[in-house]
Parts: sequence; C-alpha cells; structure tokens
Amino acid sequence: MSYDALTISAVMIIIFVIFVVVLVGKNRAATEFKLRSLSRNLSMLASHDEAREICKKIREKYPDLCAGLDYTMKLDGDKVKIDKWNAPGPRPDL
Repeated sequence: MSYDALTISAVMIIIFVIFVVVLVGKNRAATEFKLRSLSRNLSMLASHDEAREICKKIREKYPDLCAGLDYTMKLDGDKVKIDKWNAPGPRPDL
C-alpha cells in the first residue's frame, strides 16, 4: 500500500500538533505546581516569625536563593523546617 506525499505530510503534521499539545500541557501543570509551592511558602513567611528567621539565615549564607523555588519549608507541628532543598549548594543545618 502506498501513500501520496500529501497524506504523509498531513499525518506528520497531526503527530507534531499532538506532541506540542501534550508538551504544553505538561509544562502548564509543572508551572502550576511551582506557583502553588511558592504561594504556600510566601504565606508561611507572612505568618510565622520562625520561617522568616530561617530565610534570613539562609539568605546570609546563600544570597541568591529564593524561598519556594530553591528550597521549600513546611510546618511540622509548631516548628518550621526546610522541606526540600533544590539548590546546588549543601543544605544548611538550622
């Protein structure tokens, strides 16, 4: 069975469009997750003095890091702790 050039081109374009749609959907989900994490960390900074102190200590050692992107914090009972450390440097002991 042989196909003409127009049919092959149409199939290739459809495959490419599907690939782009899937790729955009994944990027959008990842961006939404990062925004939610950033929002959660910023609200924690606004309401907890301990979280602000941790950020100040990290800022002294690593001035280019951003809370919510390079590291995340979580509330563990009454204490605030570093949850994930995404920065290239070593995780500080606070």
